[in-house]
Amino acid sequence: MEEMLIQKPSRIHNLSYLFLGYYLSSLITYDLILSPEQKIAFVTAFGSFVGTLIFYIRPIERTISLYFRLSKKEKTFPEPPHDEFKIPVYMSEVLFSSHLQDERTKINGAFFLAVGIFTSNRLLESIGLSHLYWYFQIFTVALVCVGFWEVHVLIKRKMPMVVFLYNYYNISEYTPELEKAIKTKDWIIADKIIEREPNLTDFGFYHAYMGEESKLGLCPSCGKISDADYCIECGKKTTHNCPKCRRLLVRNGETVCPKYCRYCGTKIR
Repeated sequence: MEEMLIQKPSRIHNLSYLFLGYYLSSLITYDLILSPEQKIAFVTAFGSFVGTLIFYIRPIERTISLYFRLSKKEKTFPEPPHDEFKIPVYMSEVLFSSHLQDERTKINGAFFLAVGIFTSNRLLESIGLSHLYWYFQIFTVALVCVGFWEVHVLIKRKMPMVVFLYNYYNISEYTPELEKAIKTKDWIIADKIIEREPNLTDFGFYHAYMGEESKLGLCPSCGKISDADYCIECGKKTTHNCPKCRRLLVRNGETVCPKYCRYCGTKIR
């Protein structure tokens, strides 16, 4: 577990912050009357400062972390009944996991390069190619779209697999296999490995898996949920299993009347 949590920062990832700082500081010196030595000193000093500042602020990662906090998805817990493992996994911490280092590098690279191209007007003027500036903006829009798409894929597809790894590290027997698939970026295999253990993420399936069937039934007439064999409201016999797939309709502790079977989609009548 300790080896998995150790983060080894990528040199390319870290240098990208410095390169952005040097580039932004060099844009400032275009309008300043400075000697070559002064420009070099300014770009080196100010660029290192800006790059280091961006490195510690990490604006892209902080923005994604803010999304988790605002959407109230910051904390994740293992599904019940694994109460002994009720240790929260924070999405903002998973974002900085070494397993997602390459993904963070791609996202930062897309947005940083977009900033560079967007502010390249002075650089193009200095080499007599200012007429190409608006053509370059097409690449800026494309890079921004790529950056947002990578963020979407990271949040919706890749991060849930890493969260599963952290949540069920001491529970799942497939942890070594899943960790290997995530490290090699084989997300399809990782998804298939997680599918092998639906008993970890599906509370109702867990009871069926452990032989602990739900005692709750559903009245087909008035839709009431109860643990009796017959509905106390209308006297109809309660239904426990889906008429099509025969799986349990109501989970233990569930109070909302299901209208469709969660396993096969059959409408409950």
